[in-house]
Amino acid sequence: MNKTSKIYVAGHTGMVGGAIWSALKAAGYENLVGKSSKELDLRNQNAVLEFFANEKPEIVIDAAARVGGILANNDYPFTFLMENMQIQNNLIDTALKQDVEKFIFLGSSCIYPKLAPQPLKEECLLTSSLEPTNEWYAIAKRQSNRWLS
Repeated sequence: MNKTSKIYVAGHTGMVGGAIWSALKAAGYENLVGKSSKELDLRNQNAVLEFFANEKPEIVIDAAARVGGILANNDYPFTFLMENMQIQNNLIDTALKQDVEKFIFLGSSCIYPKLAPQPLKEECLLTSSLEPTNEWYAIAKRQSNRWLS
């Protein structure tokens, strides 16, 4: 990545996205773009298209997701599945349509089976059951990851 590249960090206010933002800043990257979920609803395809058309990011780092903890994941599985798929699909599709140079998609260790051998290896994906407390988040992340492979 070039230090002057325009980099959009989706999810820059979250734990992982915030760490990425800070690391990029510390490394001298200054052309960073970030929008909170209040400023840009990544579930809204038209809003994402408009944002990309206006900002024209060269690199997209996708650390965005709906998260909420064990209870929320358990109580609202459909919401977590659908909203995370909307977020990922809108970002991936728009990046392709806007000829984004590089798209970095962050998954999570939760996309691996609950009892996967350590250290985690890619060939362990989909080999057994997921952790039930974050299954719907994991399915959404895993599905989007398949499209990018």
